[in-house]
Amino acid sequence: MSVQLRVIIEEHDIRKLMLPSGIPNTVEDLVSLIVKTFQLHGEFGLLYEDTDFGNQFFSVTSTAELHDKATVKIIRKEPTIVLDLHPVDELGLSSTLSSVDTTADESEIYTSTVDEDDDHASFSSQDTVLPVSCRTAPWPVPFQLPEFSRDIELILAEANKSFLASGTHFRDASVKSAIMQDLAKAIFSYTAYPSSLQIASVAEALVEKFPCLKEPGSFSGMYGWQQRLKYKMHNYRAKLKARKYAYPEIEVNMLKRKLPSNTTPAKNVRRPKKAEVNYLPPHPVGENQDTLEKERLELVEEITKKNNAKIIMEKMSKTFSSRRVEVVTLSPAVSVFKERWPALFSEAQITAEFRRITTVALEETFMLKLDWYTPRLIQLFRAKGGAAGARMHPLLNDVNESQSVEKKRDAVVCCLMEYLGEHQEDLFQDCQSEHEDHTDQTMKVIVIHDAMSEDDPADVFVVIEGIQVLKGCGNKTKACVLLMGLIYALNLEYPKKLKYTFEVFQKIFLELDGAKLLKRVHSLKMISRDYSKRLNPNLQKRQAGVDRWGRPAPITRFQAEPLALPSERG
Repeated sequence: MSVQLRVIIEEHDIRKLMLPSGIPNTVEDLVSLIVKTFQLHGEFGLLYEDTDFGNQFFSVTSTAELHDKATVKIIRKEPTIVLDLHPVDELGLSSTLSSVDTTADESEIYTSTVDEDDDHASFSSQDTVLPVSCRTAPWPVPFQLPEFSRDIELILAEANKSFLASGTHFRDASVKSAIMQDLAKAIFSYTAYPSSLQIASVAEALVEKFPCLKEPGSFSGMYGWQQRLKYKMHNYRAKLKARKYAYPEIEVNMLKRKLPSNTTPAKNVRRPKKAEVNYLPPHPVGENQDTLEKERLELVEEITKKNNAKIIMEKMSKTFSSRRVEVVTLSPAVSVFKERWPALFSEAQITAEFRRITTVALEETFMLKLDWYTPRLIQLFRAKGGAAGARMHPLLNDVNESQSVEKKRDAVVCCLMEYLGEHQEDLFQDCQSEHEDHTDQTMKVIVIHDAMSEDDPADVFVVIEGIQVLKGCGNKTKACVLLMGLIYALNLEYPKKLKYTFEVFQKIFLELDGAKLLKRVHSLKMISRDYSKRLNPNLQKRQAGVDRWGRPAPITRFQAEPLALPSERG
């Protein structure tokens, strides 16, 4: 007996299946027949529409539940992915570093050293394994559009041809709705709360690939898409709230979760502000706050043992979501948080936590970019005059080729703060003894000098909220790197007096959310890229063999000698 089935493959892809021999005896045979008939790839499950329950879909457990002209829906099963992770060797790291466009005389290659005696330092940020519930990649630049269904891709391809031939814009509302749904899923895979710039990048990528989707009433053809994406993400988050699976980064902003003083929807919204990829990740599958609290208690015991860095790393990774809920929703005092999570306050775990939050290698990225900018920044600092220049020149006088990389980095960081109109004393404090009282300090890097040698600090440690949270940093630059990691791990704000310095650390040296810069930081980035051209705009023309009016010019000393900086001229 011939049977017909209505098969829903996707929202906009519905087919008719003819079964001349009737419905197969098993569900597996029916699924195999559907996959073969419609040339599908992957593993699928099957649902059927039950008229007794208002046409709701139920799982097909037996083909006896199906009848002629029944509606079935095929569901793709998510594949099980097994990751075989191996430590990154030195060769892989060096090849990554060599991909940056820089020369040996412009910057020193960064190499990290690990103290063999430190058990907790045996695992670097390269060994960090992100929990399965976390996002694994930051926002892509430029944004990569998801692959739409085959039917939509074909429809848009034809619409593009029509647009290029006659300028006809595509107006099918149902297809646009399906596109919006796919875009919302793709955006949420990177962030639940996209910024205006991120939404604009999605719209730009869409109209660039499919010009037929441009809107005639907009100057760029993207404005309408930007507004629709904004409201679509709001509706998408609202739908996710109704699901059984928990989304902490959405639930934390529900009115019933807020304090009575913050019941206004737009007040005190907790969302990523420093390009955090995993701001409030969900708990691992099968875990809840109670089970993770047991893991935390075990972790407190493990920290007292030796040679168990691997166990600590695994438990820190497993309890990552629990820590984020605590720091974001409760904002505990640093002293309380350190007592609850003592394992976090070590160099290895700070860099690992930063990688979990941002997916970026903290120390490697910071040092590499600092070294790349160092030659340009030194030229810029030496040409600076006024009071800021007077404060920088003593630091720059000690910078030479024979100086160690660490001291050169320290000098550049200190000069950077002065150049930006801020004071290094607001971050660094010189002391003669580590036993001095620092309880009145909100956020400081304490530099302890040896009475016998003031050039090399005996110790450098970090103080937050009057508590010594990390010691043994070695130098000022390393302390700044680890302080950035602590700020992210503890969900702290940047000091107001040092907002420009920390923005340079985040957006230029760590390359996190570098699309939007404060004016002063943006100027520094632009100037440092090509400082020599800024000193003399006609230099490029002279080197090309023409004068400032474009006429042929004879070879002059400007073509044979580098341009002297103002501070170097006799």
